[in-house]
Amino acid sequence: MNIIVIGHPCKDIIHKNEIVTESFGGIIYSLLGFAIVMKSEDCVIPLFNINHNDYQAYLKLLNGTSINDFSLIQTTERQTNIVHLFFEGHNLNFECYQEKADKINLKKALPLIPEDSHFFINMISGFEIDLEDLREIRKSFTGKIYFDFHTMTRGMDENGKRFYRSIENWREWTACCDIIQLNQIEMKNLTPEKLNEEDFAKESIETGTKVVNVTKSSEGAVSYYLDKNEIVKHAVSPDINLVYKNSVGCGDIFGSVFAYNYFNNYNVKHSLEEAVRISSERIEIEKIENIIQLKT
Repeated sequence: MNIIVIGHPCKDIIHKNEIVTESFGGIIYSLLGFAIVMKSEDCVIPLFNINHNDYQAYLKLLNGTSINDFSLIQTTERQTNIVHLFFEGHNLNFECYQEKADKINLKKALPLIPEDSHFFINMISGFEIDLEDLREIRKSFTGKIYFDFHTMTRGMDENGKRFYRSIENWREWTACCDIIQLNQIEMKNLTPEKLNEEDFAKESIETGTKVVNVTKSSEGAVSYYLDKNEIVKHAVSPDINLVYKNSVGCGDIFGSVFAYNYFNNYNVKHSLEEAVRISSERIEIEKIENIIQLKT
């Protein structure tokens, strides 16, 4: 099975409890999620831009995993995204960009990808691809598309600070996807109509989306999907006995674990349960380098 992973890498500068730390972030969390659950015969291939000076250090986090095909990565002179994340306690208060990477050049990469490939698209920065790119993927490939709206739901002011904004043509995006993901705040801000969760799921499925995932932090996540022409809601809560250390990347890991399982068996309940279990266990791991230890 081939899975193409699209999303920007980042250098995260984390401001928390009056302490500033630096770490690689962005799409690396999704890649680690795939590395935790994938089989050796699967091929997970990242597709993104990265500054040539960051290339080796960024991918070092995948050393020893089954992710080892980096043929679609495009090295550039442009800076890798540099993102400042400001926390209040465990909660992300706001984020701003110090440097902004270029849009990913899909036209260069798509002819190199097998037609039956699945796609996992995580809008880390929100400007990785545009709607025409997504339509081209839908038209050109027979595999499934998992799409996490993520920071696409946020605009950026002149100082690089992100703010929530609605997407007028959101239905055109969902119409191209098999599975979509948002957290509660993203879902509330995505639609100009301010649809509630159930109505958003219903209208997304009416555009052609098969599964709508809404992540809910410490409450777990919920999936909406069609079963015998009826929209079904399935919710899963995490283990309440976990010890909190770090939650950065939980949603990214959730998405990749769900996508991998769904691409394999199209079983929503199993995919959701595994995604909640593994992504919630991530909070017990302080350093990003140790996340791969979740692999069983």
